[in-house]
Amino acid sequence: MAEALLGAVVNEAVAKVIPIAAEQISLAWGFKKQLKKLGETLGMIEAFLQDAEEKQTKNTSVKLWLERLEDVAYEAVDVLDEFAYEILRRKVEIRNQILRKVLDFLSCNNSILFRLKMANKIKDILTSLDDLNNLASQFGLQQRAIYPITPVPAYGGPKVETISYHDHSNIVGRKHDVSKVVNLLVNPKDKQVVSVVPIVGMAGLDKTTLAKLVYDDMNVKTLFDVKFWVCVSDHLDVKRILKEMLEHFTDNQISVPQNKNAMVEKLKQKIEGAKGGKDQIKYLLEDLKLCLEGISTNGGNGVIVTTRKEDVASTVQARSDQWHQPEKLENEECWSIIKERALRDSPISHELEPIGKEIAKQCQGVPLVANVIGGLMSKIELSPSAWWEIQRNSIRGSPESVLEVESVLKLSFDRLSSPSLKKCLAYCAMFPKDYCFKKEELIQLWMAEGFLGSSMAMVDNGNKYLNELLSNSLFQDVKKDTCGNILTFKMHDSVHDLSLSVSKFDALIFQENSTPITNECSHIRHLNVGCDGESLPRMLTIVAPKLQSLFSEIDVFKKLSKSFKRLRVLKLVGAYYILELPYSLGELKHLWYLDISRTSIKALEALGFKDIHLSGSPNIAVLWFRDVHLSGWIGKFDKLEALELGSLNELRGEFEIHRLQCVRDKQEANGANLHLKEKLCKLIFDFKGSDSDNSEEVMESLQPHSNLQSLTVSSYQGNSFPS
Repeated sequence: MAEALLGAVVNEAVAKVIPIAAEQISLAWGFKKQLKKLGETLGMIEAFLQDAEEKQTKNTSVKLWLERLEDVAYEAVDVLDEFAYEILRRKVEIRNQILRKVLDFLSCNNSILFRLKMANKIKDILTSLDDLNNLASQFGLQQRAIYPITPVPAYGGPKVETISYHDHSNIVGRKHDVSKVVNLLVNPKDKQVVSVVPIVGMAGLDKTTLAKLVYDDMNVKTLFDVKFWVCVSDHLDVKRILKEMLEHFTDNQISVPQNKNAMVEKLKQKIEGAKGGKDQIKYLLEDLKLCLEGISTNGGNGVIVTTRKEDVASTVQARSDQWHQPEKLENEECWSIIKERALRDSPISHELEPIGKEIAKQCQGVPLVANVIGGLMSKIELSPSAWWEIQRNSIRGSPESVLEVESVLKLSFDRLSSPSLKKCLAYCAMFPKDYCFKKEELIQLWMAEGFLGSSMAMVDNGNKYLNELLSNSLFQDVKKDTCGNILTFKMHDSVHDLSLSVSKFDALIFQENSTPITNECSHIRHLNVGCDGESLPRMLTIVAPKLQSLFSEIDVFKKLSKSFKRLRVLKLVGAYYILELPYSLGELKHLWYLDISRTSIKALEALGFKDIHLSGSPNIAVLWFRDVHLSGWIGKFDKLEALELGSLNELRGEFEIHRLQCVRDKQEANGANLHLKEKLCKLIFDFKGSDSDNSEEVMESLQPHSNLQSLTVSSYQGNSFPS
């Protein structure tokens, strides 16, 4: 599995060499031969990967060879990104009609120093690759078929299919379980202030799905005034659970108290208004239960807990007759799931049905296994030989273990269509379990990390990858808008475990007291900081040299003296007490994605936004400012020439235009060129505060493309709508 992910990194480097070599000729940098050799050498060494992966378990030297190759491959990608950055920066200067300055720059000392620096970097990488090639021969590694680089259609080519997958929301064999849990919740056998119903069972047994069916049950909706859904996952943090419960009411509009007692008191007020390690885990669960009892003392409160462990269930609910343990599905029920997924309403032949039923038996009553196998079978031909292959290779393991789940997920991973797609799945390890992924956000993150190529078709490639992961049941719990477009989805806990395993643990969610700080952390490239703590500065210092993605809700920059020079993604969402960004952030040449939503940042000079233009950071492709308090800056964004709406014809998904009352006339509205933005599916026009008499002509000039699926117009002052 590691070889496949490393193959994706090497693929990325090879794919970047060719366009960069073509670009640099026009700028007379003289790197054509070196770049060509770099591409050829990477291609040669790529052919050793599969053999090296197979031999590393028995040969420590080969394992170290793979680790060294990984570092060199990432260095090559970074060097090529620096070329791309410089090309883009100079193009921006040329576009701004300062050609003379560019010509002067090409001959100045800075340009000479840049060329010398890049020449030395490429030379060092080529030397390392030559050494690795020689070592591969010494180890007896064999060259095998090279992973092909997926061809990317040129801009303006055939339209890529949109996401489509079979919605398997029809839950099989769980009606009795829902009735049983609802009854335990509504009519508890104990008389406690907070009655707990644990749902206990092995991985993949639909525990979470069952809990959601109960959560949405009409009897539950009628009886309970307020409901919360919180994922506790592997790291139990009482304050975080209370915080998420509070955010149910606040909708992120007000700050949440940091003190636990204050949280309990605030929750108590809100709910009253609405009516209108093993020992450590045990302590935390009891602590949480006491907090919940403090919120509402009147009784009639219920909690559903899903867990794989009986000791957790006994901690939260001593009475075993208050537990529920879902049974495994019958073989026929597993077969119905497989048949629905694999055949997509096509008729089944007499030859295939007995094979399919044998495969269903191997699912051993686990719904997740049936869904994943059905997804696998939907991708193969409807022939006995193809189905027998699935039957032979699908499951090996004890019925009472999670081995059957792990083996079928591993099989599904191995059969994904490309190394880059496998890298996309592995990247999800840096999100917490039960995270609600937003489709557009995840695709943009994949794009920023370089998993989707480097052409205009990156987003289309992301849609194709997401489609395949959905089809293989590696994502689930899909939510759609009224037009049928996918908005959000989740990942099963077992799939999250798989993503962590295949990522080679280069992704980490930092939690104080649960994360050992060792030298192994130096391999981490994707970090999610979930809390503050004494060991955080040391962790950040160790990971800084290689870190590519950083998610954090705290001000990590105050914890570290170094800078994250390789950072591609920075996501500081919900960190209300972050007031400013360091100036060093504007020097990050690899930064593609920046999200500072719901922070208290008041100025953006650090990113090269002085005089409101992107001169310092031309490489940023995705920029989020939602709910940022930019007092004194909002008005100036009217002059942001680098983000002119008229030229952004690759905009897609949902787009909102507010303060349309400020548009002067129909000529200015025409300049938005909305009729050319064929990939937009939802538009929102807001005329709030308008007292002008040009609303009708502005509206007429904002004609969208005919592909538009949804249009929302608010506070419109015109007497009629456009033709």
